[in-house]
Amino acid sequence: MELKPPTDQRIVNDYFSLLASRKLKNVAWLYGMIATYGIKPDKLWDFSWGPENSIIVKSRKKPIYPLHPQWVILFGLKQKRPQQLWGRIKSLCYGLYQEMANQKIDLNITDLLLAHKIRRKYYSGSTQPSSDSLKTAALANAS
Repeated sequence: MELKPPTDQRIVNDYFSLLASRKLKNVAWLYGMIATYGIKPDKLWDFSWGPENSIIVKSRKKPIYPLHPQWVILFGLKQKRPQQLWGRIKSLCYGLYQEMANQKIDLNITDLLLAHKIRRKYYSGSTQPSSDSLKTAALANAS
């Protein structure tokens, strides 16, 4: 059996389906964060925003960059971050799991993480240029 990751459009549709319900806007935010950064929800309780829309998670040494930087803007992830996230992450996870169980959204967390992992491997660093490649490009253009 071949694993087929969900399409980007399917992920976006599920996000906006959640967002359409006023009481699920924070659950939609969590869903968007998982899809955008490929990180398990329990790791998001204490993160901060880094440069270039990256997130800094205390359990990781390096910032995590979004696979699709446009999703940070499309989903409004910076603006819609729930207040006092550290005390609410368990209830948000429960809400997300409940919506998945009720089949209000098609994808589960495993699908989102798999899609992110496969695309990250496929893109293999092409989404975020390294500072060395930027410097090289700048020097080449200056010549």
